[in-house]
Amino acid sequence: MVEDYSEPRRKRNRAARERYEARQRRRETMVSIRQESTSKLSRFNLPLPNGEWRQQFWMFLKDAGWYLRKNPITLQLVGLIAFIGILTFFLSYGLAGKIAPNIWALNAPLGGLTRSEAESRLISAWNETASITLMLENDALFTVEPEALGLRLNLEDTLDSAYGAGFSGIPFGVNIAPSIELDYGTAQSYLLNLTEDVYIAPYEAGYVWRDGELVGVQGRSSRELDVTLTLERLSQSADTIVKDGRFELITSSTQPNIVDPSPYLQDAYVFSTQQFRILGYDPFLNESVPWTTTDEELTRWLAAGPNGLTLREDAFREFIAAINSSLNSSENPRYLDDRESIAAVQQAIAAGTDSALLRIRYLPTTYTIEQGDNGFRIGRKTGLPFQLINDANPGLEWGELSIGQVINLPSRDTLLPEDPIAHKRIIVDLDRQWLIAYENGQQVFSWAISSGREEAPTYPGTFQILTKNDVAYGSGFSLCGDNGCDQWEMYNFMGIYEVTPGLMNGFHGAVLLPNGAYLGGGGVDYPSTFGCVMSENSNSLHLYEWAELGTIVEIISSEYLPESDIAREAQAYMQANAF
Repeated sequence: MVEDYSEPRRKRNRAARERYEARQRRRETMVSIRQESTSKLSRFNLPLPNGEWRQQFWMFLKDAGWYLRKNPITLQLVGLIAFIGILTFFLSYGLAGKIAPNIWALNAPLGGLTRSEAESRLISAWNETASITLMLENDALFTVEPEALGLRLNLEDTLDSAYGAGFSGIPFGVNIAPSIELDYGTAQSYLLNLTEDVYIAPYEAGYVWRDGELVGVQGRSSRELDVTLTLERLSQSADTIVKDGRFELITSSTQPNIVDPSPYLQDAYVFSTQQFRILGYDPFLNESVPWTTTDEELTRWLAAGPNGLTLREDAFREFIAAINSSLNSSENPRYLDDRESIAAVQQAIAAGTDSALLRIRYLPTTYTIEQGDNGFRIGRKTGLPFQLINDANPGLEWGELSIGQVINLPSRDTLLPEDPIAHKRIIVDLDRQWLIAYENGQQVFSWAISSGREEAPTYPGTFQILTKNDVAYGSGFSLCGDNGCDQWEMYNFMGIYEVTPGLMNGFHGAVLLPNGAYLGGGGVDYPSTFGCVMSENSNSLHLYEWAELGTIVEIISSEYLPESDIAREAQAYMQANAF
């Protein structure tokens, strides 16, 4: 019996032919894909892999795909292996404590790093962070480091965020925003120090010379750093500020009182074109120092006020600062007081006068102890009552002074609290027991006096008339007995300095003692008082009526030589006349 195998054979041939045709179609598809890819790659001038190798690779993938579809068990096995591989990959990061791949912060890659490694990298990246540009009204002011503004990187929170991102960085990557914290105290201190750099004072309407003509200048608003709001912005936007590298400061402004300068333009012209004089007066030296200025500078001092011209204080302070730099020296530590000088010039402008008198003042200084010095002697050498020196050196043991020791001396202005009367001066010579009074540089009185006796001497120095009493009362230990201390009466008393609080020495006439007699028998010409300067009664009345509060009194001796030109002239006169 012969079996017919023709039909199955035809089926096998057909299946083989189908597989061959499918393979051919795949090849044609791959050729098309290869040609398309080649065309695309050629546009970028990229090198092309070997054509045969590429064809074999794609055929392998297609065949493998076809095989896996036809063999489900094999496909499941491959999937299981892939799952295990992926799981192993993820577990390797978690178990090793590493940050997942493709995680970034501060432009630094952190993926695959342990916590300590990531911390080191973040610190390096933070240290390399660009400076922050401070912006002021959209203009760059200058740049600062983040730490100067109190901005600091919080490493722990930043690393926690990096770990918390997990594997979200796959495949495109994740950039973690760094956690920035603000040191409020540091930021506040920096901004407070910045206020002067930012500040622009409001400009009251003023005047300026242009091409020989005086013109008005409109008033302008001020500019002030608003520290509170700037700190609030810094606190709320720290991350963005670090990221952008810029920080806009917040300012406020104040409107000027007067904007329109035109109502007082003519007054400003008259003031700035006159020969305005500024005189400094030193009452200790009886010295007048003139200072001149230009029309342009005078004009800079002027501002339009509500009721007329006024002084522009900031501009005038520049003038005062220049004068003080020339006045102050180690020998004469002198200066002009800002407020006092401003008030004097303001008064001159308001009154329309052509001059202002400014008082030259003295700074506190020091004294170096010499052989034989004690508190009493230092006071007589410096012209300062011991009480004032003692107050300037609290806790100083006066019985334990050493040569070369430095002590403090108060400002000499303490002795002249009243406005000095510049045209009157009283000179007293303790060595010659003589008094001469001057007015406008000319002698008006000259007579003998009595100063303090040895146990209560009169202090030398430069003082002024501080009080005036027709009759004053005093007392001393010599008048004290079992029933207390009696008092004496002093006529035409004018106080000049305090010996101790509440006890003042000064000028007076006759002293009526409790027993009805007069101190020193009513005579003068030798030290007989308890520290005051006594004149004959008729002379004391002339002096009392002539002297004003604030009149300068210069008391000289061999311990305290004349300072002023008038005192030197008086001393020469007394020497020539053998007083």
